[in-house]
Amino acid sequence: MSSDTFQLPDSAPARICDFHALWLARASGDVPDASDFDIEVLSVQFPLLARIGTAGTGSEFLWRDVSKADHWPFRTPVTGRPVADSVPPGMSVKRAINSFEETLMSGVPDYFETTSWFYGGRTSSMARLVAPLADGERRELIALWEVVEPSDRD
Repeated sequence: MSSDTFQLPDSAPARICDFHALWLARASGDVPDASDFDIEVLSVQFPLLARIGTAGTGSEFLWRDVSKADHWPFRTPVTGRPVADSVPPGMSVKRAINSFEETLMSGVPDYFETTSWFYGGRTSSMARLVAPLADGERRELIALWEVVEPSDRD
């Protein structure tokens, strides 16, 4: 599958769809450049946005640039720290990292929804889109999270 044939499901949140359209427009049939995505500027419209890179030649994912959202639906990401540090206990770090690795290698975005995210004593539905970016000779990722619907369950 190529990045321009990747399709979001009809159930994807509007903000995720809007960001995917922006990514496609900047990609012009290829992987867009990281410099085309200013996290500070874009976070006005996409508040849970982050750029993710790898450490050196290894495969540890690090937060490269993170929007200054008032409330993240997981542990607040810190620029320069490992992505795995932000995943709460009980969540599948391996599933997220595998998804990021696949997106980085394939150049094809990945969409994921979860309906069992536990945060602050509440369960809510989350959606995430992760897409590749070019940064010189290397690739990075850009990821957008969206809280789909908070649950009334405690």
